Amino acid sequence: MAVSRLDRAAGFGMAAAAGLLAVFSCTGCGVQREFVRRGQVIDSMSVRLARMEQVQQSQNQTLAKLRADVLTEFETVDRRLDELDARIADMGDRLDRIGRRVGAGRGDITPVRTESLPGTRPGAAKPDTTGPIPDTVGRAEDDLYNTAYLDFTRGKYDVAISEFRRYLAAYAQTDNADNAQYWIGESFYSLGKLDSAEVGFRQVVVDYPQGNKVPAAEYKLGLVYLAQNRKAEAVNQLRKVIKEYPGTNEAKLAQGRLQSLGL
Repeated sequence: MAVSRLDRAAGFGMAAAAGLLAVFSCTGCGVQREFVRRGQVIDSMSVRLARMEQVQQSQNQTLAKLRADVLTEFETVDRRLDELDARIADMGDRLDRIGRRVGAGRGDITPVRTESLPGTRPGAAKPDTTGPIPDTVGRAEDDLYNTAYLDFTRGKYDVAISEFRRYLAAYAQTDNADNAQYWIGESFYSLGKLDSAEVGFRQVVVDYPQGNKVPAAEYKLGLVYLAQNRKAEAVNQLRKVIKEYPGTNEAKLAQGRLQSLGL
């Protein structure tokens, strides 16, 4: 009997141990499955995060390109406005010079009736042989300048440079000389040849210090420095324009440019 009870007890112990082992085994399977599931979730989140980072990077690149395009467009518009301002000023200068030339050549052009003069008798009017001599030199000068200027307005900058240089070689001391030199600088600037543009604008200041194109040339030097990433020199140049040429259109443009730079 004692042996039988011991056998039964041992049998119950083995059964209990087997049951506990089965329980622990099942529990281990559940934990393992949960671990695997959570690992899959983490992997999925990592993939999604990587994709979001890629999308964000792509969007940042697109925004950077868009910002660069907008800035380039603004710079193009600013350059065209600067050219338009310079052209308007140039046209005004040319009209003034034409007016002075016509006035100096013709004087008082009011006709006088010979019948109204004392001691004269009515008769056929004699032709006036004392009129002004045609200014063929001035006409040739104007034709050469106008041809060069027209080529500039049409975007033929290389041709315009050559023609303005021809003009300066023949008429270096005329009223249009500083304008011609200025448009040489503008032509180089429009071609993106900044070093040559700098030389061209600086030559206006050096060769024609009393010319009316000096403020414009000084201002464009500031823009050349900006385009060359010489910011400190550009800021100093623009401030110089504001200080030395107050009230001018160039001073207003320089002030606006400084404001756009946050200064």
